[in-house]
Amino acid sequence: MREYEVTIIVQPELEESERNELLERVSGWLTFGQEDGAKPVAKHWGRRRLAYHINKFSEGYYVMYEANLDPLQVNQIERNFQFNDDILRYLVVRKHS
Repeated sequence: MREYEVTIIVQPELEESERNELLERVSGWLTFGQEDGAKPVAKHWGRRRLAYHINKFSEGYYVMYEANLDPLQVNQIERNFQFNDDILRYLVVRKHS
């Protein structure tokens, strides 16, 4: 297991209940397959202006997770992000220790 930072930008037009449901699903993806069952730590940055328009949106809702992931699991997590239309962008970065 290695430490990663996972940042996602969610489309801003989602209602709060839909956004919370999506963020719970993402949290589940980040905990899947972990032996210790440790939940990722989510930091909500909130709604912010984008540097450029993405899918006609000028704002997005930012959330950054800190999680311990198996390196083999990262590709599947990124694939889940790609196929979810509510996630505008994502970035998975391994923390250097």
